[in-house]
Amino acid sequence: MSLSKILLLALVIGVVWFGWRWVNRIQAVGRARSAPRRQDGRRDAAAGPAARDARPHPAAMEAEDMEKCPECGAYVAPRSAVSCGRPSCPYGR
Repeated sequence: MSLSKILLLALVIGVVWFGWRWVNRIQAVGRARSAPRRQDGRRDAAAGPAARDARPHPAAMEAEDMEKCPECGAYVAPRSAVSCGRPSCPYGR
């Protein structure tokens, strides 16, 4: 066996390994999303650690009104806005 064949074999094994991990991660996210919920909106404890550690549903987050930047005209969320790079941007930090 030549060095190039060994490197190719290692590359194929690495691709298969990381592909397998990626597929398992996607399946775990799907199982966590379809886990049953209790009356208070939290996931059931029997659903597993992936479901218990899941982020809150986006609909449960607080909404914020967008404001038009007077300098560049882009709509931004005032509490989380960052400077657009223009010298007179009111959202400069």
